[in-house]
Amino acid sequence: MHKRLISQALVFGALAALALPALAEDVSYKGKTIRVILGYAAGGGYDAYGRLLSKHYGKHLPGNPNVIIQNMPGAGSVTAATYLYGPAPRDGSVVAIVAGELIQSKALGEPVAFDVSKYKFVGRLVPTYNFGVVSAAAPATTVEGAREKEVILASSGPSAPNVRIPTALNRLTGTKFKLILGYEGSSKGLLALERGEVDGLGATSLTSLTQHLGHWIKDGKLKFLWTTALNPVPGMPDVKPAWEFGLTDEHKRVLRLLTSASDFGRSIWGPPNLPEEHLKVHRAAFNAMVKDPEFLADGKAWELELEPATGARLEEIVAEVASASEELLAKAQQASAYR
Repeated sequence: MHKRLISQALVFGALAALALPALAEDVSYKGKTIRVILGYAAGGGYDAYGRLLSKHYGKHLPGNPNVIIQNMPGAGSVTAATYLYGPAPRDGSVVAIVAGELIQSKALGEPVAFDVSKYKFVGRLVPTYNFGVVSAAAPATTVEGAREKEVILASSGPSAPNVRIPTALNRLTGTKFKLILGYEGSSKGLLALERGEVDGLGATSLTSLTQHLGHWIKDGKLKFLWTTALNPVPGMPDVKPAWEFGLTDEHKRVLRLLTSASDFGRSIWGPPNLPEEHLKVHRAAFNAMVKDPEFLADGKAWELELEPATGARLEEIVAEVASASEELLAKAQQASAYR
């Protein structure tokens, strides 16, 4: 159960869809350093994908620049997204990997200093199918049980899914999740769980779970409460999507909206006003990288799932989130706001 099975047909089909546009001849990063800003602390799932990217990305960019990671944790990666939106250079030397859920932030009333529609999206490495999990020794190990007993969850910042999802479940379904904020990065939250400081986490990836608590999964010491995927995850049919716990059709629609960013996943963001020629070469480099046999081999060796998508597809997802009705957005804001 601990490894989500993605069929080779799905992966290769996604790869085939990544067409390579012609490169702008006058763009080269020779002798330069490309920084990948990571919105979370070192050691977590985002960090693992960032380091896979940094190892392979440069050889596909014009001039074969050095690519380095800069961890910039804070507020569920809002700090990193704000940096990319504001002072980050617009010369192709800086990209970022931040929480995919941030594409919902403005729509859900978060007081963020950026407009997601203005970012330039390079490509997606993998969808973010997060899971709510608890220790088998927690006071409750099911959503139904959490309506009767308090369950303490490690969380990061107010805009993060590990805050929004359990908060919405509390308000809409009567659960009693108590959130402890300040655990930046899944590795810190999972360490707190292993130490017994908390009962679980409201959202963390399967990659992070297998890397940090694979032995717990194997020994049956970890219980899965829900997934943020809109449909059951392959290989884990007993783990219900979070939206299915809504007690009414309206509540299910709200929870579905709150988890709709899962398909955006762990993606590479470029800053607003990134010149088209730079966006073009970054997208071409990404599309070439995710077909690279060495990149794919390292992803497999590092136990990192890969299901790439183009930057154009990410633009479509952002537009879909923005199309939600004002009424539904208002209800989602009210249900998920941490206070």
